[in-house]
Amino acid sequence: MADTFSPKFGSHVAIPFTFTNATTQMTNSDLTFAGGALTYYVAPAAGSIVGISANCAAVTAGTITLKSHAAGTEHTDTGAPAPALSSTADTNGTYATVRPGAVVFSAGDTLGLSLTTTTTLDPTNTLDVDAVLHVVLNP
Repeated sequence: MADTFSPKFGSHVAIPFTFTNATTQMTNSDLTFAGGALTYYVAPAAGSIVGISANCAAVTAGTITLKSHAAGTEHTDTGAPAPALSSTADTNGTYATVRPGAVVFSAGDTLGLSLTTTTTLDPTNTLDVDAVLHVVLNP
């Protein structure tokens, strides 16, 4: 995890997640934290989600949409970041951001990422997804 500090917004933390072999018609399937067995990261302080960046092997059809969640509840607000990986994504990578303070969480919340795939998903190989959840902790 990377960490930088802003006196205005607090510490920025990049939390890595991964998912192995995504298939069609998956709904809210949790990615694992740093490639381990856990599907969440415990927030050491209150803060907010500020972005999601992701990449995967080549997708020839369909999409994979990523969403963040805190304390077991997906962020489905209109302003919540929800990047989509697809055949039109730039080199099979994508990202979405939101301003600090728009999508908040509390200290001790479990933070994670989930993915949803379309019925038309067609990877050229095994479809592994790597993603980073970007958060800022309140100063």
